[in-house]
Amino acid sequence: MNNRLKMKWLAALIFCMVAAPLPAAQGEVKRLYVEPFTTKAGSVKLREDLIAELRKVRSISLVTDESRADEILGGGGEIWVKGYRSLNPRSGTSPSNGTPVYGGFLSVELRDAKGETLWSDLVTPPAGSEDVSKDLAKRIAKHVVEAVEHGVASTRPPPETQPSTILKGAGATLPFPVYSKWFAN
Repeated sequence: MNNRLKMKWLAALIFCMVAAPLPAAQGEVKRLYVEPFTTKAGSVKLREDLIAELRKVRSISLVTDESRADEILGGGGEIWVKGYRSLNPRSGTSPSNGTPVYGGFLSVELRDAKGETLWSDLVTPPAGSEDVSKDLAKRIAKHVVEAVEHGVASTRPPPETQPSTILKGAGATLPFPVYSKWFAN
């Protein structure tokens, strides 16, 4: 009887050990440096908000020196007032009678320590955004985390020789900062 009870306890213990979830394997923590952003109005706040969002992520460790980083995040963004929204039809476009409607963008590129582009992304604010800078930073941070955690940034095919391509054309002035950065890289 005593052996039977011991066997039941042993079986229960083995069951609990097998059925219990194993602790998740800790992936490699990427050291990331966020460069100062290069575009105009609001880019400092965009960078600060992005850094604040990335600090919440355990799989990324932010470093203050580019030489200590595994990957470098650079880019830029801008925020502007597109117009004003008012419930009064007589107010027109007067800023004193309405709520500002913001537009903008945040574009980033993730590079390895050698300077080769691994990944890039561009986001624009959703309609009716209360804090455009935080919204853009949250969206970019989410995409950066996905790229780093899912290995998009770290798994690259071996470099192959590609024929050079020359692009000629005219385009819009709004996305020019993004395009020029892409073409340079």
